[in-house]
Amino acid sequence: MAWVVEYQRANGFVRVTAQGEADRAALRELTREAMATGHANGCSRFLIDHRRTTLALGTAEIFDMPRRGEDGGFGPDLRIAILIDPASPSRPDFEFYAIQCGNLGIHFLRLFLDEESAVDWLAPKASNE
Repeated sequence: MAWVVEYQRANGFVRVTAQGEADRAALRELTREAMATGHANGCSRFLIDHRRTTLALGTAEIFDMPRRGEDGGFGPDLRIAILIDPASPSRPDFEFYAIQCGNLGIHFLRLFLDEESAVDWLAPKASNE
């Protein structure tokens, strides 16, 4: 899997654009790089574009990936929007991951099928986010 991580100051988030087959090791490295970019820029909002990514993970690996309350040191302002292609063969796996996160109380991560909705959710709101 290949990816590009960039801080988009104008949008107020770190954008990760990935493509190819993603295994657990690649996803961990992508996450480390994204978090480092976020910390370096004081940014706790992330758009992870997986529209060109296929997951090479088993159900047990997906089930074990989320960790309760793990915010990477970003605190309560952390938001992670995962953008996928609605027609992706990995859509059920991404949906399972998002459901598992929700089941564990990880509410700073959401799955999106269109970029506009993801960007809107990441935008800081004036009141009551």
